[in-house]
Amino acid sequence: MMIRTRGFLILVLCVLSAMQGAYAEHFCLRAKCKKEKRLAPELALVRHAKSHYLGVCRDGKAVFDIPAGQVQTMQTMATNVDKEVPATEEQSKTLLISYTNAENKPSAETLQTAGLNVVEDYEKGSFLVVQPVHAVSAQTVETLMADEAVTYAAPNYIMSIQPLDPPPEPLASVASTVPNDPYLPQLWGMTNCGATKVWPSFHETPNVIVAVIDTGVDYSHPDLKDNMWVSKSGKHGYDFYDNDEDPMDEDNHGTHCAGTIAGVGNNGVGVVGVSWKAQIMAMRFLGPDGSGSTSDAVKCIDWAVANGAHILSNSWAGPDSSQELYDAVSRAEKKGVLFVAAAGNTINTGNNNDSHPYYPAALPQPNIISVGAIDSNNARGSFSHYGKQSVDIGAPGVSIMSTTRNNTYSSFNGTSMATPHVAGAAAMVWGKTFATPQQNASQMTTVRDLIYTNARPVEALKTYWGQAAPAKIPGGVLDISFLQQASPNNNSPGTPTQPRLRFAENRMRVNPARLRELTQ
Repeated sequence: MMIRTRGFLILVLCVLSAMQGAYAEHFCLRAKCKKEKRLAPELALVRHAKSHYLGVCRDGKAVFDIPAGQVQTMQTMATNVDKEVPATEEQSKTLLISYTNAENKPSAETLQTAGLNVVEDYEKGSFLVVQPVHAVSAQTVETLMADEAVTYAAPNYIMSIQPLDPPPEPLASVASTVPNDPYLPQLWGMTNCGATKVWPSFHETPNVIVAVIDTGVDYSHPDLKDNMWVSKSGKHGYDFYDNDEDPMDEDNHGTHCAGTIAGVGNNGVGVVGVSWKAQIMAMRFLGPDGSGSTSDAVKCIDWAVANGAHILSNSWAGPDSSQELYDAVSRAEKKGVLFVAAAGNTINTGNNNDSHPYYPAALPQPNIISVGAIDSNNARGSFSHYGKQSVDIGAPGVSIMSTTRNNTYSSFNGTSMATPHVAGAAAMVWGKTFATPQQNASQMTTVRDLIYTNARPVEALKTYWGQAAPAKIPGGVLDISFLQQASPNNNSPGTPTQPRLRFAENRMRVNPARLRELTQ
């Protein structure tokens, strides 16, 4: 049985690998742990306590006392279930420790005893980035658990852009001759999502800011430079990978996403974005190899929100998450900022995010739009992750032509390419619906619901996504053709919806039947 806390299904038990034993039927379950601390599975170590092995507390819900002679069977139970779980991403060499507040942080004595050196104190998110002096051990866990200021501890998970390199599909042609950008005939996604139908009457959203949280953006690209957001200091965003004010792309991925969102339209050059003109804020936390740490992703989210972004485009994913990332998305939600996220890619097979989630797309906040990928025939891309409950909508993500560094253009595949179609569409909906776009929960909800309500249903996709609120169309794909309809700007509040119930990964599970018997 899995125990839900704050929208998460969280595990309580991990077992050591080198112990002997007989039966698991005699372990006992206590109803509540003394200390309500939360630890990621990798830190939920089993520690020796007198003649028993005591499972470390998770979320204050349960503790297992396992007699020493029965540990081996418990280990086997956990291992057998864990075989279904996909491998974790590369782990960072640092940990994140959330603390209560600025006045109540883990003491220097705690950190010293735990063998941890502080790398950074990120007060906006109330967490420390720490470097273990030695391998994380049971003593590390016990020391952190004993400090009342510690509320959460987890690895500083590595996120990535999950590059794909399958053979490209033949490009479909676009019938429309508007605008005059030469690569328009290859931009099948613009027709598929309804943008070409809208452009003759509406195509610019200059007051909407879209933050591309990625590998950075080549802000000097001729198809992007006129649409780059500019700070008061003349910068185009921020680079938390190198910790400076120059978010220049060193990979191509972020630049490709930016071109789909808002490549300059009708300039006779290259491609055109869903919006011909929107403000692209470049946020970099992924390095030249396409990977970066959760802590830097959190900083990008907070920085973009603090500097006025309405929409965050997130074409990155990983099978692990942490409270710090959850909290950052929640802060964006409270400000009324839309969070568009790639569902993830697994070459040739995809992945069911309902059972094995990828983050941040699988987080439960209602400001998240989780995006799967489709091809030019409205079929799911073979690599695209899916999930009736955890993926919301599909968008073009196969053979997508867009901008790349140094005045070049390339065709990429992935949910990374589907995500900016939705982010650009959100900019169009926001600019068309509201005369003065603002970071506002009601505006954000209205924009999100218009995207969901007007999704085009595809029968063959109904088994893949769009069946959990706030999504509204099972098997729906992005379609903004409704914006061609003449309608006044709508400044009325959106209708609040209940947050979706998403699944969250449960890495080290035990026999559900046994747990039900013990808790009845």
